[in-house]
Amino acid sequence: MPSLKKGGLTVTKEKVWSGNTGRAADGNVIGDLVAIKYTLQCEWPPLSRADTAKIDQAVSPAFFNVTFLDPGSNTRITRTFYAGTPTYPVYTYVNGNGITYNGVKVDLVEK
Repeated sequence: MPSLKKGGLTVTKEKVWSGNTGRAADGNVIGDLVAIKYTLQCEWPPLSRADTAKIDQAVSPAFFNVTFLDPGSNTRITRTFYAGTPTYPVYTYVNGNGITYNGVKVDLVEK
């Protein structure tokens, strides 16, 4: 799998609240925190066709495991994710140029 570009990973921790969550008459929030889910925003440096195909194959299954550094615990964790819609900006299709795509991005959302 090709490495992400420098600064190409943003980790977001989203709180998932129960369906009955809301504000009470006094303005305080009521409800239950059900889970904390991760979103990984990924971006790669300029890529060849072969490396782009590796990324596409990796994010095509419905669900897949990803290991990453959790900023809260500073440990590597593995979670199950699905991919948002990947984007493949074309840099060039000129023969002989090893770089075909520039700025490939995809968001990975925890299941």
